[in-house]
Amino acid sequence: MDWRRNALVVAGTSLVYYVLFVVNQHLFSVLTSSVGANWVFLPSGVRLFAILLFVQWGALGIVLGGVGLALTQAQMVGDPITLVGALCLSGLAPLLARQICLGSNELQADLKSLTSQGLLRVAFIFAAVSAALHQVWFAWRGLSDDILVGLVAMFTGDVLGTLIVLYATKMAMSLGERLRGG
Repeated sequence: MDWRRNALVVAGTSLVYYVLFVVNQHLFSVLTSSVGANWVFLPSGVRLFAILLFVQWGALGIVLGGVGLALTQAQMVGDPITLVGALCLSGLAPLLARQICLGSNELQADLKSLTSQGLLRVAFIFAAVSAALHQVWFAWRGLSDDILVGLVAMFTGDVLGTLIVLYATKMAMSLGERLRGG
């Protein structure tokens, strides 16, 4: 990939992550369980797509989208060290999950043999890794009273958010095919 395409991937991922985060706040703010744990978290679907399709460039886009959120939403800033750690985990946790999926043969780097059932398993692994790393980080920083409740909420939110994004994408693609006459 050339630098222009990489820059476009990073910028596009960052923008989509940012927008879905804001939309998620408006739609599901009442479903927030604890720090960083939402019962529905739409940006997790962006994380999955970005890492599967663009690997490190997608991860960078996610981190930069998080930086944009931190700069535009004062309530997110709080403790800068905790924030920087959470931002880094937002991009690095999915990369680690991808490596786990590659190592366990749940996933091939070229995605050619990825079935819908395999994608669901990968989504669960992504959600588990992200939730575990984030909740351990928040507990270590003293922001989580009950790591297990945060872990369950974040895992559930990541899975539900990913499924909503996956099915919305599938519906949009099907609609596009129908509109083109295929």
